[in-house]
Amino acid sequence: MSLDTTSRLPAPFLDRLTNEELDAIPYGVVQLDLDGTVTSYNRAEAENVGFLPRPIGYHFFRDVAPSAIVPEFYGRFLDGVAEGALDETFRFTFSCALMPRRVRVRMYYSIQTKSVWLFVAKPDGTPFDRNTIPAGIPAISAT
Repeated sequence: MSLDTTSRLPAPFLDRLTNEELDAIPYGVVQLDLDGTVTSYNRAEAENVGFLPRPIGYHFFRDVAPSAIVPEFYGRFLDGVAEGALDETFRFTFSCALMPRRVRVRMYYSIQTKSVWLFVAKPDGTPFDRNTIPAGIPAISAT
């Protein structure tokens, strides 16, 4: 099952995850405040991009992923924040120093915490595998 065919993820569930539970998720997860500052950044994403230590407190678009300052990415973020609603999936290529990173991104706005979650499919495009989701974390079901 791919990222764009997942059901709507429950924000209250996401907002309650501990850092350890976020780290157990096998795909990249980044949480941004309404200004675009990174508040959570899981291990899978850090390892996929080699961003250690994790960029907590840094502005995602300016400091972490400046190639995402384009209408297709940053524009979606700004529109979703302004509307207070966002649930979109799209393909994107991050420009990296050595090699472009092609990914599938899902942006999801949490009304409860007034934050935006970014879910990033593995860099090789591997779709989600419900069997790899750790015990205790609900599986993502098809729509």
